[in-house]
Amino acid sequence: MSGDLTSVFDFSKDASTYTLPALGAAAPAGQTPGTIGTTPVPPSTNTPPPQESGTETACALPYQGNAYLDRVEVGGGTMLIWVALQNQGIHATSAAHFSAYANAYRTGGPWQYTVDPDTGTEDYFNVGSGYGNGPYDFTVTGPNRFLRRFKGDASGIALGRHVTVKSTFEVHPSTGKLAVVFSMRNHGTQGVAFRIRSNQYRTWDSTYSVAAGGTTTEFFNAVAYQQGWYDFTITVANDSTWSQRFAGHIEYGATSVTG
Repeated sequence: MSGDLTSVFDFSKDASTYTLPALGAAAPAGQTPGTIGTTPVPPSTNTPPPQESGTETACALPYQGNAYLDRVEVGGGTMLIWVALQNQGIHATSAAHFSAYANAYRTGGPWQYTVDPDTGTEDYFNVGSGYGNGPYDFTVTGPNRFLRRFKGDASGIALGRHVTVKSTFEVHPSTGKLAVVFSMRNHGTQGVAFRIRSNQYRTWDSTYSVAAGGTTTEFFNAVAYQQGWYDFTITVANDSTWSQRFAGHIEYGATSVTG
């Protein structure tokens, strides 16, 4: 099954305004024109060509991918983590596909999910006996460089078992444009310090203290200042096993740039 690729073209622009790149050689290196059908001369090395630097114009896409580790359930001899998968918002007009992978501690997968427009779903992963016995490490990928990674330990000794971070996309009151929002919640009985660090697209490294039973929220104006791109890692103090990465692109119904 494949699409017709119409969403990757911008039909609103006049084609005459674009300058086509110069054509390369008429035949592969080592093969002269007029020798089609003969054995080509292989390159001297197998070094792949370097990726082109910079960014290019990118069309708006019809999905709004999001995912976060919603909760940890421990009891009755089981340990489960629940991951929420979403494709929601006014710009989510087509189905989005996600893949989940176990990076360590257990086998199985990958697990595949197709989320219809403006809807969400969730699934659990067993991280108990025979599946890591508490520690977990999962990655979720999706369209357009979408990535989430959830690492931690669901056993009773880990502080990170009692915290969650929910990601949403909301209109920022000061810019009127969509921002990525992290709601950091402490379900435990002692205070926790969250740390948010930006991996790329902007500079950020801050710590947030959250009391037992409390929640704090931080906004990042990804659309206003990074044309929708974001990439953050969140950790908690006193639990080196716990970290979560949130990377991707917020769609806002207009032409953007490549990541």
